Amino acid sequence: MKENSWSKKSRKIVRGLIYVALFIGAVQFLFDPDPFNDYIGWGFLLMFWVIRMVHSAVRNLNDDHRNWAMLDVGMAIMSGLAVAAVGVTYFIGF
Repeated sequence: MKENSWSKKSRKIVRGLIYVALFIGAVQFLFDPDPFNDYIGWGFLLMFWVIRMVHSAVRNLNDDHRNWAMLDVGMAIMSGLAVAAVGVTYFIGF
């Protein structure tokens, strides 16, 4: 039992660190003097959103909230498409 609770705690800490790293990276790239780096900042912010929505969908599926899980999956897909669009815009330069 203790090993399982440590596993949950460590997963929560790692997930929090990933959230903080993505958010700090987004803020850093959005507010730097080079305007071309804004695409990277928006990409970080959208990846934060995708990871958060996927985690929320998994939690809702475990709690038998299928409608909320489908909403979260749909939002994660839309955010993933936005990340792809930001990446294409950054690398190709439309």
